[in-house]
Amino acid sequence: MNKFFQLTALASLVFSAQLMAQDHSHHNKHGDHSNHTTMNAAEVSHSQSVYQIDASWKTHQKNELKLSELEGTPVIISMIYGSCTTACPVLVHDVKRLYSKLDEDTQKHVKLVMVSFDTNRDTPEALADYVKQYKLNNDNWLFLNGSEQDIRTLATVLGVRYRQRPDGDFDHSNLITILDKQGVIAERIEGLSQPMDKPAKVVTKLVR
Repeated sequence: MNKFFQLTALASLVFSAQLMAQDHSHHNKHGDHSNHTTMNAAEVSHSQSVYQIDASWKTHQKNELKLSELEGTPVIISMIYGSCTTACPVLVHDVKRLYSKLDEDTQKHVKLVMVSFDTNRDTPEALADYVKQYKLNNDNWLFLNGSEQDIRTLATVLGVRYRQRPDGDFDHSNLITILDKQGVIAERIEGLSQPMDKPAKVVTKLVR
């Protein structure tokens, strides 16, 4: 096992322990999980490629995909879940806002990847319905479903914190990440409805 995966495995264990502790504290303080909680993003490496994660994902088009297949093009990636009615639609809209600030030639060379936390409910069919609902059915968008382990590993590498609540919904970080052509993190935008001028310049520079 190389150093990258050793660190990823260790981070996953630590991350899971932290979430269990947070979940216990949250339950004791509030008594239930009825209120959505935004979780701060974790610090991450900006030198290792996300594409070293050897995981297979299902797209909303029912195709198999490894993230490494996206190598050679910048990627704007975020993590959401389809039944979310609060933060996730805003995250999707923020990705659209970032994409809309790119000129048409740059847009052709960028992929927009949304990865679901919800491996059980966000099937390829459900994600396809989501794409139709939000009118995202062009070739630039990819909505991905994966195993719980692969979702956790990707979230750890991206620095996205999340936990599933008893009602089946998720508390999570609101984070958009820009990957360069090699899958290395070039920029992160944390929070909702953030300015997109600087991130757009980052993406444009990566394409050229």
